[in-house]
Amino acid sequence: MKRWAIVISLFIIIPAFSGCRLQNKQLKEFADEKFLMDTFVQVTVYCEDEQRGREALDKAFAEFERINNLTDRFPKDGKTIAASSDVIRINENAGIKPVQVSADTLAIIQRSLYYAQLSGGSFDITIGPIMDLWGFGKNEQRVPSDEQIKKTLSLVDYRKVIVDSENGTIYLQNPGMSLDLGGVAKGYATEKAAQILRESGIKHALINAGGNVYALGAKPDGTPWRVGVRDPRNVNGIIAVLSVIDTSVVTSGDYERYFEEGGVRYSHIIDPSTGKQARGLMQTTVIAESSTDADIINKPLFVLGRQRGTDFAKKLEGVGAIFVGEDKQVTFTGNLADRLEFTGKGDYRITEKEKK
Repeated sequence: MKRWAIVISLFIIIPAFSGCRLQNKQLKEFADEKFLMDTFVQVTVYCEDEQRGREALDKAFAEFERINNLTDRFPKDGKTIAASSDVIRINENAGIKPVQVSADTLAIIQRSLYYAQLSGGSFDITIGPIMDLWGFGKNEQRVPSDEQIKKTLSLVDYRKVIVDSENGTIYLQNPGMSLDLGGVAKGYATEKAAQILRESGIKHALINAGGNVYALGAKPDGTPWRVGVRDPRNVNGIIAVLSVIDTSVVTSGDYERYFEEGGVRYSHIIDPSTGKQARGLMQTTVIAESSTDADIINKPLFVLGRQRGTDFAKKLEGVGAIFVGEDKQVTFTGNLADRLEFTGKGDYRITEKEKK
């Protein structure tokens, strides 16, 4: 029996809008939701003027569309390669020639390569061929043979991505290589949308891009936003609540995109060194100022596992992390102790990990 699932919402925003006492009674709430980047993107802003509030929402959603149009790696019907995304053009020219890209695509790739090197390749944006082999991003998934995985892994190597910052080009050295920016694009788009809101004069806002949450400022009453971290085995449950201001909270879980075959769950989170699913954890959550960084960091933490992932997180300034193991052991870095509240729901055991 094979089962395929996509879980849209990774976080639950603790109700805070209704009955909220505003410091400025003139502030009004404006919210909207759109399906973008294969997920539901929810944006809520507070401001005095309805027109400005609505315009800010439109600009935020436009940023998600713009970044998606740059980073989507699947060709759209009726579009030529020349008119396609930066990532499609990069992949189509692998082993052929460098490709001129936008400043945003260049920034995403440079940041991704930084963390690829820092994590020893536990995060690798050249994972595209392996993702295709497993069928993620397509309509049919399958378990490939070890021989197929070994052959395809020869196309995965972040060190063969050549960046020319001066000329604004990206080049994949070997034919058959392909970039997959699915592990960073949503985080980057969330960060750009938050930037647009700030530039529009918005001081209080919340963005939730399918679990990539960014809290802009505090709530209108001056208190922190409360973001619930979901139970990885109960879509309607939460295991903890985070209090955050001007902070990004991002999760990765084995329930986001997966299929089941022979009673085994195969998720889209793949270890670039083996070409197979990372095992041992059900979920990781990263708290950081940068949504781009938080989105990226989640993946090496999941791949490295609880202990090595904690060691990696400790090296990152201003980053907190929560790990939920398959054994239902929950650990978190010590720098989250004062803003993390566990609900006591579900059969989970909690352990704090020191972070100096």
